[in-house]
Amino acid sequence: RLARVVSPASSRSVRMVSTLDGPLQRFAGETLKRQLLAVRDQRVRDGAVLVVDNASGEVLAYVGGSGDLSDTRFVDLIQARRQAGSALKPFLYGLAFAERLLTPASLLEDSPLEVATPTGLYRPHNYDERFRGFVSARTALAGSLNVPAVRALGLVGTDAMVGQLRRFGFAGVVEGGEFYGPSLALGSADVSLWEMVGAYRALATGGVW
Repeated sequence: RLARVVSPASSRSVRMVSTLDGPLQRFAGETLKRQLLAVRDQRVRDGAVLVVDNASGEVLAYVGGSGDLSDTRFVDLIQARRQAGSALKPFLYGLAFAERLLTPASLLEDSPLEVATPTGLYRPHNYDERFRGFVSARTALAGSLNVPAVRALGLVGTDAMVGQLRRFGFAGVVEGGEFYGPSLALGSADVSLWEMVGAYRALATGGVW
């Protein structure tokens, strides 16, 4: 975890400290490459790994891409923003619980849904194209069901959800709720893995970001 850098101007060494764990860093990089090779037939070309200590926030492993396996090997995928999909759902349900609009036992309807938007009707579907009727919020989150999440967003409001994401450190969520619309429940906002790990760390520390 220690590195010594020699400055050409002064010829004096400067002691620098890194929190990276060497063996874990190597393990993370090797594991990422193995996983990508296993799913190449699914057109997956790159990925990233960020490992932090929840208590201290220290970064233990930082793999910004897959190197030679990637078509964009010089892009740091930990800092690059892209849509996060269902990974944002815990923050939606957490907001609904905090505002006492739902409890984990509250029932949400998982059935065909149409939401009017400025560009037309938005029709969310679950990943398996099935509907399950009434399910608890706990079950909906655990199963990553899309339709109940959109219904939960309808209860809390898109502006409130935008505010929630900003409080958790998602600095790229710069537009108002109307811009994202109901798809915000399913992760349509652009976020980075760096921001995502910081937000999930807040969940692990009792809500302290």
